[in-house]
Amino acid sequence: MIREYAKFFINGGILGVAAWGLQLLIYHALDNNTSTSYAIASILTYLPLVLVNYMIQRRWIFKKSGIFSRFVIANLSIMLFVSLASPLFRRIIDLLFGIPWGDNGGFVAAALIGSIPSFFIKRHWVFGKSFHDQ
Repeated sequence: MIREYAKFFINGGILGVAAWGLQLLIYHALDNNTSTSYAIASILTYLPLVLVNYMIQRRWIFKKSGIFSRFVIANLSIMLFVSLASPLFRRIIDLLFGIPWGDNGGFVAAALIGSIPSFFIKRHWVFGKSFHDQ
């Protein structure tokens, strides 16, 4: 399970950097400095990455076929969490470090926190691996 989590973390890091850049690009393209625009950009960021992420997790991380519909449900749940939490983290980071930092870090903070339950949900519920499986 530790190796799987390491792979999950590496995959998440690579896709996370891609998501971060895409989220900021979409947010700035919306040209509206609101929490709603920030949440919309976060939602739109997840859409193209879901299929790629499923293929990577199926072939490289968990090495099981999994159930795609459950993967989508798991991702929607985490996406909802990140979309709701990212404006909150954006605000907290702005208050702590100043205004430009929240735009750059709110999504990242929410995504990092969401990665922990995401691993366990996908490992056990989507790909059907028990705690004893290697």
